[in-house]
Amino acid sequence: MTDYCYPVLGEEANLPMYVLGAGARDQEFHFIRNEGYPNHQIIYCVRGSGVLKVDGQSFEIGAGTGFFLPGGVPHEYYPTEDIWETHWITFAGSEVDNILAFIKLDKARVFMIHDINQLDAIFKKMLYLMKTNYYYCGIQCSVLLYQFFMELHRVVNLQNGTQESQKLNQLSPVIEYIDKNYQKDITLVELADLIDLSPQYLCRLFKECLNIRPFEYLARKRVQQAKLLLLEGRWNINEIASMVGYNDCSYFCAVFKKHEMLSPAEFRSLHRKAKQ
Repeated sequence: MTDYCYPVLGEEANLPMYVLGAGARDQEFHFIRNEGYPNHQIIYCVRGSGVLKVDGQSFEIGAGTGFFLPGGVPHEYYPTEDIWETHWITFAGSEVDNILAFIKLDKARVFMIHDINQLDAIFKKMLYLMKTNYYYCGIQCSVLLYQFFMELHRVVNLQNGTQESQKLNQLSPVIEYIDKNYQKDITLVELADLIDLSPQYLCRLFKECLNIRPFEYLARKRVQQAKLLLLEGRWNINEIASMVGYNDCSYFCAVFKKHEMLSPAEFRSLHRKAKQ
């Protein structure tokens, strides 16, 4: 597959992120960029093999391997076989650096892609849309670019045995226990004992993985379930508070309002009006 497109930018250039170009080459060129490329690039290999040189290191790039090159970073890459098919996108936007930091691409990096199919499907949609020259294609490509980033985060950081995925796996029994027992009185010691940790380390692990503490996750789970019960309309608020694990209805209402910016009664009324 050899195909590429550099769209004429329209109003999408005002969006937080947008695509500058995308393409595929089944015989990738030999690029030497001593001053780097002006914009960020993500490149991944579909078949064949090549070499990337960046930051004084050399990396073998085969099928299922990708790399991120920040704008302005010197680099070189070239094929080592007759076929080295790569797919690439280049992009910009005011929020791109924040998104890249979230998905652990805050510097030049080589990564393994656990499952390339969904990622490649999003890439091909972007490339197809850009070539249609449809008026809103740039905006739709911006949406797809966000999906591409989130899928890349999933297949690279969450499914490849990284430290982050290992920590999330370690937390899984605790999260599953809270999800099933949110209506009960749950102690921090009880949760920590599930995975043989101290309560202090469990709090630290939650903070590192989810950026919240265990009881904050429990509160969000209870509010989530309370919203479903409020929408059913079969129980009063005091009953719902008890059903999701709160003995004190006033405290339940305070927690609910903190998360939803509405009281339980206001939430129920708002959705009743919406249905009408």
